[in-house]
Amino acid sequence: MPKLPVLDSTIQKTHEWLKEITDRLGFPNEKSAFAALRAVLHALRDRLPQQNAVQFGAQLPMVIRGMYYEGWDLLKEPSRVRHQQEFFDLVAAELKDHTELRDARRVTKIVFAVLGNHLDAGEKEKVLRTLPQELRDLWVAEPPKVREIMSKNVTWVGPDISLQDAARKMRELDIGCLPVGKDDRLIGMITDRDIACRAVAAGDDPASTPISAAMSKGITYCFDDQEVGEAAHLMEKKQIHRLPVLNRQKRMVGMLSLGDISLHASHQLTGEVVAAISQRPA
Repeated sequence: MPKLPVLDSTIQKTHEWLKEITDRLGFPNEKSAFAALRAVLHALRDRLPQQNAVQFGAQLPMVIRGMYYEGWDLLKEPSRVRHQQEFFDLVAAELKDHTELRDARRVTKIVFAVLGNHLDAGEKEKVLRTLPQELRDLWVAEPPKVREIMSKNVTWVGPDISLQDAARKMRELDIGCLPVGKDDRLIGMITDRDIACRAVAAGDDPASTPISAAMSKGITYCFDDQEVGEAAHLMEKKQIHRLPVLNRQKRMVGMLSLGDISLHASHQLTGEVVAAISQRPA
């Protein structure tokens, strides 16, 4: 059976939308992302006048469009929801079997942010004009949190391994620094610069000297619930490429890199950080 380009395209777009939602939710589960998207779209569809609901549906990828129309009663009058909490309640009711999506407010804001990234601006404006102000405000994207874009696969090392082993690990991972931890607590950072300037230049034997002798103990870090902009400006101020990420219990939960920021933040913010880091003396 020959391939149909239109199906390939709509499936690809659907996966792109779902990936954006999973990235913002913070866990890689397309089933949950699909449920979140469906719940928010159904609540929005049932609030729109029928003609606007149909026009809005025409903007969606074919697979998502089918889910959007699922269970819709065309003859039913639009709901009279005017307040955000009422909208969140509708979303929560459809997600009652998804405990991982119990924060209906966050789910709604995430889905609207993704819709805003993909929908035609003119069509989005038509939808907004039919909604009360409180519901329009849901389309204003909240700044992303660090936990939504950070790398969760963090490699960290204990303080007792040798400088040589740390250098090998950096070469293996193609990075210039490693967090140093003990019992999931961040106690320092070891960088290629630390190894070269503090240890090798002083005549220490890299094969026998532990990284605790050369690591930086004045740790710069951010919290996972901070906004990305705050973390970016901290990187700019300290002129560093990577930030360890801690939760509020001071446990290390991730690493934020300049690359993560460049993929998710504005070009202006990324440019400011790059410019500041590039001025760091060699």
